[in-house]
Amino acid sequence: MVRTGAHAYIKYGFETDYGVVASNTVNKSFGLQDKMSSLTLTNNKVNLAKLNQLTVDRYAYGQQSGSASVGFTLSNPWLFGMVLGEPVRTGSSGARVYTYQNSTLNKEVRTIQVEVGIDDSTNMVRTLKGGVVGAVGLSTSVGGMVDCSTDITYGQETAPSTTLGAPSLPSVQSPYTFAHAELTFAGVPVIQCQDVSLNLAQNAELLYGLNSHSAVDAYRKVLDITGSFKASWVNKVLLEHLLDQLLANGTGETIGAGSNAELEFKLTFTKSATESITINCYGLTLNDLGISGLEPVEVLFSDVSFTAQTIKVVANSTMEGENL
Repeated sequence: MVRTGAHAYIKYGFETDYGVVASNTVNKSFGLQDKMSSLTLTNNKVNLAKLNQLTVDRYAYGQQSGSASVGFTLSNPWLFGMVLGEPVRTGSSGARVYTYQNSTLNKEVRTIQVEVGIDDSTNMVRTLKGGVVGAVGLSTSVGGMVDCSTDITYGQETAPSTTLGAPSLPSVQSPYTFAHAELTFAGVPVIQCQDVSLNLAQNAELLYGLNSHSAVDAYRKVLDITGSFKASWVNKVLLEHLLDQLLANGTGETIGAGSNAELEFKLTFTKSATESITINCYGLTLNDLGISGLEPVEVLFSDVSFTAQTIKVVANSTMEGENL
């Protein structure tokens, strides 16, 4: 019998140590419409040749490593915990506030464990352990959902089990769409914004050691914060910032550096007074500025891409749960 996505589920949880999770914490949905577009496990096989023959003599096996790509529609703020660590929580009931920021970022990478279940005649449950999220991407455009993506690399996987269990958290969620979004750049609301994207790459890698084919730990590198947006052309301010960078004695220019500087990029998603996500980026530098629509009776648009030094995400949510 042919199996489809209706026979499968995916869920995840944060690990307390590499390859280890607390009981019943692999219970979270990535978001709405979640899909695992790719899942690959390799043993890094080495072909061993032999003198006096042209065929492979035997095989040796190297590092066990796997990769997965997960896409979903934004419905909760927990994805930021994959690259910014555990949030600071305030409030004990009703609407809580979750704050993720790189100024309190743990220097150790926060790993996740992913469960992939397929309901067939015997059932198959794969457990992907010691997963590091290389990057989290977020984007939306006029008429669309807020789309998210994650690239996961994991270093441990044991034999599959047969006990199925779909995600239980969050129990109530609804999608964020373009209509919930508002963008502010350099302290000014960006009017007639057409699309916006943000990418957080922690550049984490797996660490291997002797006496094991599986990874034994993971570590993180520099956090790269990049983004872009497209909006109606307004004035020359951004062009002047870009030109100033070239005139700053070769050292470049950032528009307000540091977490206490003037807010320069603010992307807010608001569903209600108790459900919202606000992303603040500081210490910006413009990568490039493009202009499109220089044609008769066409709309002029600015295409802006930037890099930021620091980030702070503040989420209001009524969804409760431990190990977020």
